[in-house]
This record gives sequence, C-alpha cells and structure tokens, in this order.
Amino acid sequence: MAVDYIIIGQGICGTWIGYYLLKENKSFIVIDKGNLQSASHAAGGLINPVTGRRVVTTWMAEALLPFVWKEYIAFGSALNLHCIDQKNSLAFPSATDLQQAFMERIKQQNSFIQQPSVSRETLRHAFNFPFDVFEINPCYVIKMQALLHAFRAHLTEKNILREEVFDENELQEGEGFIDYKGIKATKIIYADGICSSQSRYWKNLPFVQNKGQALVIQAEGLNASYTYKLGHLTLVSLKDNVWWAGSSNELDFTTAAPTEAFKARTTALLQSILKKDFTVTGHWSALRPATVERRPFIGFHPQYKNVGILNGMGSKGCSLAPWFARQLVQNMLYDAPLDALADVSRFAKALSR
Repeated sequence: MAVDYIIIGQGICGTWIGYYLLKENKSFIVIDKGNLQSASHAAGGLINPVTGRRVVTTWMAEALLPFVWKEYIAFGSALNLHCIDQKNSLAFPSATDLQQAFMERIKQQNSFIQQPSVSRETLRHAFNFPFDVFEINPCYVIKMQALLHAFRAHLTEKNILREEVFDENELQEGEGFIDYKGIKATKIIYADGICSSQSRYWKNLPFVQNKGQALVIQAEGLNASYTYKLGHLTLVSLKDNVWWAGSSNELDFTTAAPTEAFKARTTALLQSILKKDFTVTGHWSALRPATVERRPFIGFHPQYKNVGILNGMGSKGCSLAPWFARQLVQNMLYDAPLDALADVSRFAKALSR
C-alpha cells in the first residue's frame, strides 16, 4: 500500500494535519489506538489570550485568534459540525497582586481585558469573590470531544485510519520513503503527544511532561454563555449543567492517574467560590507534551529528512495546532518557511547525537 504520508496520532495535532492534507487532496494513513485519556481528549478546549499572574498576552494571540475562529468554522462546515463558540472569560482575581495586574492592563488599554459585560450584582448570586471581576474578550471554546470524534468517524469512513498502537520497531527508512508494516509513504509525521518523547528520533528534544487534572461537575444555575476563571481554576461548560473544572499544571508527580489530593483540593475551592450546589461526576488526568522553551516542535529531523514532527503544544493545543499544522503542510507541499521559534531544526545538534 502506498500513500503520501503517515500520521502518528489523532489528537488535536494529528487531526489538523489530516484536515489540511485532505484539503490538498493528498493521501495518508492515520495510526492511532484511540486513547481517551490523551491530553487532547481531556482538555477543556478553552482558547484564552491572556495568561499568568502578570496577566500577559499569550504568544501570537493577535494573529491566532482571528485565524482559529475562521479555521474552526471551516472545519465544522466541512464535517457538518458546530465546534467553536465565543465564550468570554469572567476572571475573578484570587489575590491583591492579581487584582492589580488586571487593573494595570486596563490602564494600558490591553485590547483583551475590559470591565465585565454582566453586572457584579448578578454574578454575586452564583459566586463568592473577595476582589473584583474582569472580562477577557474574546475567548473561544472548542468542542474537543465532538471535533475529535467527528474527524475520527470521517477517517474511518474513508478507510484511512488504523486503530492500533504504533510500534516504532516496525518502521524503516529508505532513500526518500518510509515503510511501516507494508505501508509505504514519502514522509511520516509524529503527532502523538508525549509518546514522541520516547521515540528514537525525537527523544533528545527538550520535552517536559506536564500533568493536568480536571474535574467534571454538574451544577445548575451558572450562565453557560461565559467561561469562568477562578484563581488558577477555570470552569468551561461541556453541555447543559455539566462543567469542566481544571486544570492543574504539575511538573512533579508520581503517577499519571487522577489523584484524590487534586479532587479534594479542587472540590474545596469550588465549595468556597460557588454559591450553587454541585456534584462531581468525573475526574480526568493526562500528560501534556510541553517543552522547556514553551514553544512547539515542528519540522523534519536533520538526519532523517522524511521523519517529521508536530508536537509540544503544551496547554495551548487548541490555538497552536491549526496554525502550525497548516504551516507544516505548506512547508511539505510548497516549501513554505517554518516559524524559526518553532522549527525543530533549532535542536539540530541535539537531534544528531
């Protein structure tokens, strides 16, 4: 069997690579076991243009926000799927320094931060908040589960998905081609999240295993037109009265599984902030493919020119994956340049060891 490309993984990165290759009428096979505990499946799907205790604008936010809105709309249209909503974030600072940071950004006329469009009196019916409240505009929510499932069904219908665990020992590189269990392709793209850190090709990249946990809660009476930033915790509506409450950002952990400590801590925080009753109905945990530089890995191996990667999105996969997937496809097909800050060639020395 011969195809143009092999894609390893059907998380958010693999999905967007496949989408852009289909638009270019290129042939490919996706190899993915379907791990529902992957970072993509466990994500809340929020795209937020500000971050951190200093309330700074995220990398490339000005360019990314209009791009992702247009691309997710187009993706949904292609698959007859509604997969993106604008749901601005109402941020409740949990400390004086955070309150001051928001106020300072408003004084600086940060285009993403404004006074809330809903009254504070209305919000006090649902939330306890000791400081003020601010609105981050725009914020988008991606329906991650629906998007991933819809594209998987599309791949299955076209008979271009192999539901199996990728075994790198079965991969062979030849002059100008790749062979994997009888599938011959011109290139292979690793888009399999943290698994790439164990690859013989990519193990020398500065991956960081970053654990994220989130609770799923049922709570009535919260306005689902918004997302809510409660200190380090974010609430994102998944469906009627069901909310994603996350996530942690753990660099030091002993297990990838959900922990009772996170559940207890997060439940206590929700009890202190929410005036509405809630029930915990789920607990998710996953390892994100983060990087030391907090910049993605995109491009081709300096020694194995037909082995590529799209990875390392950390917690920004919903916004960065479509941008860099398109860039990678344009590079493969039309030799378009890759962003120097993301191009994996910056690690050529380490990868050549």
